[in-house]
Amino acid sequence: MDFNEKINKLRTEIAKALIPVIDNDYVLLGLPYYDNVGDVLIWEGTENFLRTLSHKCLKRASIDTFDFGILDSNVIILLQGGGNFGDIWIEHQAFRLKIIEKYPQNKIVILPQTVFYTDDFILKKECVLLSDHSRLTICVRDKRSYDLLKMSTSNQILLIPDMAFYIDLQYIHRFVGKVRDKALLLKRKDKEIVDWDFNEYIKGERWVEVRDWPSMEKKSLLLRLLYKLVSIQIKTNFPIGDIFAFYYYRNRVIAQGVEFVSQYKNIYTTRLHVAILSILLNKPFFFFDNSYGKNSSFFDTWLFDLDNVEFISKKICPKE
Repeated sequence: MDFNEKINKLRTEIAKALIPVIDNDYVLLGLPYYDNVGDVLIWEGTENFLRTLSHKCLKRASIDTFDFGILDSNVIILLQGGGNFGDIWIEHQAFRLKIIEKYPQNKIVILPQTVFYTDDFILKKECVLLSDHSRLTICVRDKRSYDLLKMSTSNQILLIPDMAFYIDLQYIHRFVGKVRDKALLLKRKDKEIVDWDFNEYIKGERWVEVRDWPSMEKKSLLLRLLYKLVSIQIKTNFPIGDIFAFYYYRNRVIAQGVEFVSQYKNIYTTRLHVAILSILLNKPFFFFDNSYGKNSSFFDTWLFDLDNVEFISKKICPKE
């Protein structure tokens, strides 16, 4: 299957699953006011999908700017999708659990996530809290996460592709840069890294740049400004951080991410959203697994039949 066919198919899957669920006005929470381009791509795809609905967004906030105020019980709480559901990225999970406990009367929809726990005790404990909320829908973006939560909770679990596939292609193509005769080895440096022998795969390349997302290599002035505005918002209760993030930060991060990936002739990536962005930009790529199989599970669920993609996996164990 070619890239355009795949994008259209996955967008159809997203719409088919979410349109019946998001049936009223909503708030969109847990937004990525930080340096991960992939999470901002998810946010952009989410916004583009939500624009197709007739319902209104009443509030947008991050885990730092949401004030846990009173919400009418008819308001739906949408929680940002991504790869931070479980016990690795605990700040985001703690925020979700607090929302679930604080708003028992509201419909809550966790947008497509990868689920991973290193500790079975924490998994069981948190699944009890999840199951206690009768109006909670959890969307997951891979079959392994789906099977785990179906077995562990009584909530409605939906299998849905990553929301970044709903990004407007015309919008991101405005930021495409000139392609140069060089390859990108996108190598993550965080908790999900795997010690690959990359030389085995890139030995045929003449010029290879080993990078992570530029925003993660160096804190930008833009991000520092956002942090400052969020700090002011917390002190004053005026949503200046939310406004700046929505109208300016989001667009600039996406532009920088697209310009960065689009300049390379060949792509080798350990990050899921460099792979997804490559699909959106119609660029072939090599895709390596992460520390706990997030990439392989997503690939096996949605991307296994794609042309011009090579997936590289090996038996791996979670880092202690």
